Amino acid sequence: MTAFFTVLLLLAQPAPASLGQLRAESNPEHRARQAIEFAAMSERSAESSYSKGDMAAVKAELQNMEKAVEIARDAFVQTGKTPQRHAGLYKSAELRTEEILVRLGDLEKRMDADERSVVEEPRTKVQQIHDAWFEGIMGKKR
Repeated sequence: MTAFFTVLLLLAQPAPASLGQLRAESNPEHRARQAIEFAAMSERSAESSYSKGDMAAVKAELQNMEKAVEIARDAFVQTGKTPQRHAGLYKSAELRTEEILVRLGDLEKRMDADERSVVEEPRTKVQQIHDAWFEGIMGKKR
C-alpha cells in the first residue's frame, strides 16, 4: 500500500515556483491546474507573511495569487473548451477558488481595518473569475 502512495507522489507534478514557470507550460489544461494550485499556495504564503507582520510580502503574495487565477482563466480560454461541455475541467478550479475566497475572508477578518484594503482588489478579481466559472458550469445552455 505504501508503494502505491510513493508512486503517486513521484507522478504528481510539483507546483511551479514562479509565475514565469506557469506561463511557460505549453499545455493550457496543465497550466490552468498548476495556476490554481499556485494561487492557493500564494494565498497560504500571504497568511503566513501576515502572521509574521510582513505586509509587503502579504501584498506581493496576494498579487501573485490574483495573477495566477488570471493565468488559469486565460489558459481555460485557450483550451477552447466550454464550462458546460467540459464541466469537470472547470469545476475543480471553481471549487479551489471558492476555498481561496473563504481563506481570504478569514485573513481579512484577522486584519486591522487599515490593512484590509490589501485584500480587497485581489479578492474581487478572484471572485469575478470564480463567478464566471460557476455561471458557465451551472448556467442555461444556449
